[in-house]
Amino acid sequence: MTEKPILNNGVSVANLDIQKQLTKISGILTSPIQLRGENTQEPYYYSFIRLKGQKVDLPVIFKSKSPDNQLIEPKFKKGDAVELSGHYSNSPHSIRKSFTGLDYKKFISSIHEFKVINKECFGCGDKFICSSQENFDYCSSCELNGSRHIPGRFTKNKCSECGDGSGTIKFPGQPPRNCRTCQLAKISILEQAKSQLPLLEKEAEKITQTRQRLENHE
Repeated sequence: MTEKPILNNGVSVANLDIQKQLTKISGILTSPIQLRGENTQEPYYYSFIRLKGQKVDLPVIFKSKSPDNQLIEPKFKKGDAVELSGHYSNSPHSIRKSFTGLDYKKFISSIHEFKVINKECFGCGDKFICSSQENFDYCSSCELNGSRHIPGRFTKNKCSECGDGSGTIKFPGQPPRNCRTCQLAKISILEQAKSQLPLLEKEAEKITQTRQRLENHE
């Protein structure tokens, strides 16, 4: 049985390790395509991709070449939803994983499945992009207590300010601060307890008097 050569935008890559099993990934490009190593023997195009359900961007390397051995620039832009076929890096010199794309395409027919939307961060007001399925409310720099959604949107809202009712608000790169809403709620509970204290003292006094009468009767 003869294996069919894999194509890179119509260019055969049969000279590569065709026995290597390719992995398919899909996501949104979060940076423009950039040329790297242009003054070396192995230049390549470089970008980052945000995979579905992930918070960390994955570096992507494009090394497709034309029949005359010229590097082919991928016709993608930041925010495009793409599908890549290739393999993950396994370099002992790099701790961070990357992905080398050997075949790639832009999603067009799957726009309803993987739609890119522009959002305005509720925290800092900056513009950012994400998928319609993620639909984040905060950019990656303004997540609230580890979440990029407004408190209570997808989970039970314990506090309108900090969300989880922990009494602490944590933003990336900033020291934690106390949640004013939780503080006011605690003060309200204490004041309510204080207002009920005289009534509780009277009830305690009645119980003590009743106990004394019973002891005297015995």
